[in-house]
Amino acid sequence: MGIEHFVGRDDAMKRIQDVLTGREAAGGKLTVQSIEGPGGIGKTFLFNNAISRVDLTNRNYLILRIDGSAPPPRSLVRMVARMVDGAEAAAIQDRPSGYYFPSVDRVVKAIETIFSEAVAEFKKRHPDNTNGQRVLLRLLDMVLEAGIRINDAIPITKNYANFHELEKHISFDELEKLIQVIEDIVPLMVSLREEVPWFWERLGLDGSTALRNAIKENACRPLADALHSDLSAILAGYRGKDQFKAAHSKNKGIDRLLLILDDYEMLQKPLGEFLAGHLLPALRSANFQSVVMILGRDQLEATHTAWDQHFKPNLLERIALAPLSRSEMDQLVESYGVRAHDDKERAWRDTQGYPFYVQLWTEEVASGGRSAIMLKRFHDRTTRWLSDREKGWLQHTLFLKEVNIRTLRRMLDDEQQAKEALEWFQCEGSVRDTSSKVFRVREYLRSRLIDYLLVSDPDYCEQLQHRGRLAMNGQC
Repeated sequence: MGIEHFVGRDDAMKRIQDVLTGREAAGGKLTVQSIEGPGGIGKTFLFNNAISRVDLTNRNYLILRIDGSAPPPRSLVRMVARMVDGAEAAAIQDRPSGYYFPSVDRVVKAIETIFSEAVAEFKKRHPDNTNGQRVLLRLLDMVLEAGIRINDAIPITKNYANFHELEKHISFDELEKLIQVIEDIVPLMVSLREEVPWFWERLGLDGSTALRNAIKENACRPLADALHSDLSAILAGYRGKDQFKAAHSKNKGIDRLLLILDDYEMLQKPLGEFLAGHLLPALRSANFQSVVMILGRDQLEATHTAWDQHFKPNLLERIALAPLSRSEMDQLVESYGVRAHDDKERAWRDTQGYPFYVQLWTEEVASGGRSAIMLKRFHDRTTRWLSDREKGWLQHTLFLKEVNIRTLRRMLDDEQQAKEALEWFQCEGSVRDTSSKVFRVREYLRSRLIDYLLVSDPDYCEQLQHRGRLAMNGQC
């Protein structure tokens, strides 16, 4: 959507601009502003319009931005590398942005070297076990993201890895698959430890290198410190302890950090511990000012205990977005050329005040209906913020006229999953019919997603239809 399609939300717009311009700030060096609301409510569109309509020339920001809806990589190391590679500021346009982050580059290369050595050794011992190589690399990623000591998690058995902790960092389905493959390769990993006892310790390089020792203990810490070091050099000059490191001097015309984390629900698993546990504490005591904008579905305090325990003084009051009003919706659809009263009424009924759905609605009208390609596009764009597990729950709820613990228990045939699915559904306004007296999927979404499922997987669609009828009739 372009700026011509932006309506309403003047108060939220002003609050964001006040934070960006420094008129509103938390105490100290760090200010965090969250913009919260269900998928499709218009968080990104609001923020992009707010920042495009305000003059930030005198703020001298170095802008780091990462978008959770962007394609993978999903690993912490590659996310941080991508973030610094995309650094923006007028004063650094004469060189590749990565040039200004030598410390981050050094830590990223050290981590990647450790990972590649581990996989290479495994491959040498078991060249045909490609699943084992993949799982080892993925586990190392998870260990890094969770701040777990590497040698405590390898070899990978339930005695060494805390799967309950890892489940916070990857999807349930991915975890189940990993556990199955892990169980298959445990004997090989145990034998590797027995055959090459120095190998696992080599992941930390026996304490011979301080950096690799630090990575071995908790890779989040040296990675966050490297980013802090480089940011300090750019924005304020060397930190005292960095004066003997090879780095550039302070850049003129850049004084503050603006860190933007969009679609934070997708970033939280790989980035959450690094951000809340290590980077933000460093920024809070830094020798420069930082403004952090976090756009996400969930209440920020629910994503990590540190928000409540450590960052309350740095957190501004959340900007919680609600659906547009009827008058605002009429203005929005008129901006797309919709003038007839009946069409406006249908748009209001179908989209329930969600700007993102208005865009899809007008595109469908303009294209002449629900072609297979249009249905696939609709599916991909309306479920992109859901995890694989949530997508599975959504598919089941499409066939329930009432979503409650009883129908979900019958539909999913699993008491615990039913409870978790209901908790998710009650909180996910982007898929729930917000005007209904019972919990159910909004009709506009339901009809198109069922049509897509019927086109893409008719047998599974029929199975879910049959199971949904039984669940509603109490026969499961």
